[in-house]
Amino acid sequence: MFEPPTRDAYLDAVRHGMHLGDAAAHVGISRVVPTRYARTDREFAAALEEARAVGAKVRREGVPHDEYRYNVLKCRCPVCTRAATTGRAARRADAAPAPTADESPAETAGDVHPIRLDRAEVGESLTSFLLARAS
Repeated sequence: MFEPPTRDAYLDAVRHGMHLGDAAAHVGISRVVPTRYARTDREFAAALEEARAVGAKVRREGVPHDEYRYNVLKCRCPVCTRAATTGRAARRADAAPAPTADESPAETAGDVHPIRLDRAEVGESLTSFLLARAS
């Protein structure tokens, strides 16, 4: 069932970046056959681990250089770094509109409101009031 030509074809498919289930379907076997076979044949298990590592690298290389590759795959090439910087700057610009002259600071600061002491009298203790209002 899992003869040497089928094993070699399966390992080649995995090496070329196919996922394990897709590679099994490609060679016409059940997806559990290679895993079961790897439990009993140490040589095949080692070859499968090597093929999985090569296949993962092949899949990673197929991802275009952009912000996703910078954030998820930790690529720090100039193209990915520039894409991530541009993407962050654009999101920050969209999220924070410029304040206008008629807006109060509380409207531009989100949920944070400044504490105003408009009615404070001399000699009055505002410590507990300030703590309650700040929390």
